[in-house]
Amino acid sequence: MKALNTAQTDRLGVQIVGTQFTQSGFVFREQSVADFGVDAHIEYLDGENASGKLIALQIKSGSSWFNEEVDDGVIFRGDAKHLDYWLNHSLPVLIILVDTDTSASYWQAVTPANVISTPKAWKLVVPKCQRVNSGMIYDLKKLVSKIVVPKSYTVSSIDDISHGSAKRYSLKIILNREHTQTEIIDVVKTATREAENCEYHRSSITRAHWRSIPAHVVWLFIYPSAEDERNNNWICRSEWFSERLTVAMTPISHGGDEVGGGIKVDWCSGYLASARWNAENTIGKEKFIVEVTALVRRTIPLINEAAELFNKFSSNQMSFESWHFGMEKIYPFIDEIYHAGLNIGLSPFECKDLSINFQSFIASAHNILMPFSKFGERMDRKQKALNVLNHMNYYEESLMSFEFELKKVL
Repeated sequence: MKALNTAQTDRLGVQIVGTQFTQSGFVFREQSVADFGVDAHIEYLDGENASGKLIALQIKSGSSWFNEEVDDGVIFRGDAKHLDYWLNHSLPVLIILVDTDTSASYWQAVTPANVISTPKAWKLVVPKCQRVNSGMIYDLKKLVSKIVVPKSYTVSSIDDISHGSAKRYSLKIILNREHTQTEIIDVVKTATREAENCEYHRSSITRAHWRSIPAHVVWLFIYPSAEDERNNNWICRSEWFSERLTVAMTPISHGGDEVGGGIKVDWCSGYLASARWNAENTIGKEKFIVEVTALVRRTIPLINEAAELFNKFSSNQMSFESWHFGMEKIYPFIDEIYHAGLNIGLSPFECKDLSINFQSFIASAHNILMPFSKFGERMDRKQKALNVLNHMNYYEESLMSFEFELKKVL
């Protein structure tokens, strides 16, 4: 008997898999038009009804795909372009390996957890226990099921920026799940109406003035994720100005599309580019902690030296000229640390508060020495001494805050 060629083997494999999925309670739809890396779609039935939950299949047929076996399965190797396509596909993707001699088919989901990087590309293990049969229904239901989120968004922060002539709020909103553009507009409308009746006041003065009075202005900033909020990468912002406002008290509009109810939505055209940049420049927790703690350890003795010089000068144990010269010698080291701290990369989300306090720490340390660089040439003796005194206090507070946040993430 003449051996089957590659095209015939591929067709046979698709037929075998199609029959097996159909017999197992799935609707099998072969992609009759060539698709990059996807041979078919399956949809499982919920009783007699179609579920609407689809999964994409990449089917590999023939004995050559079983050449590299391990104890618990078969190694499948792929290239980078297909992996990127599958991981970013709108549907979950399964690799199906078909042994056309025995008609046995095995599957594995292409997910970040299953993919193993290799020096040249990537691989994953297709377990021999994962056969295409009716027993896989629960695995696939789990693969396509989504967690139901009770509320579609969370108010991350509310700022009362009212003044004597207008009650005004600015809110940051984090979306709790993926939203379509229409759904985001609905969130904007709902959150704006809620904010219009907000009774948060930043002080007793604003509370006495604006209690029980609807807001005149509401600004919203919408973030698809907590990471986006941390990086201030909003997908849209909105504004609503009450008709009760006089022309003189109406803020300058940032523009946008009218969506009804006097609300304008301005979409950020650079959101995706910024999100990609942020993802590429976010460093891991261990690396972030190692780098910031190293910079802090370098900073502390330098500032201690600066504090000692200042104490000698302020107690008349050192002349202004000697003090100034000593501080000038320290400045380049603090300046180098400051810029190194700005360029270590974005912190992981769990280190958000630590990162904020670290930036405050290196900024306060840098500000102590700034009068002794070219930036302080126009400052007189009194101004330089007062600057050091003030920023020494900020430095001590920021160091305590940094150490407190560091303990929380270790």
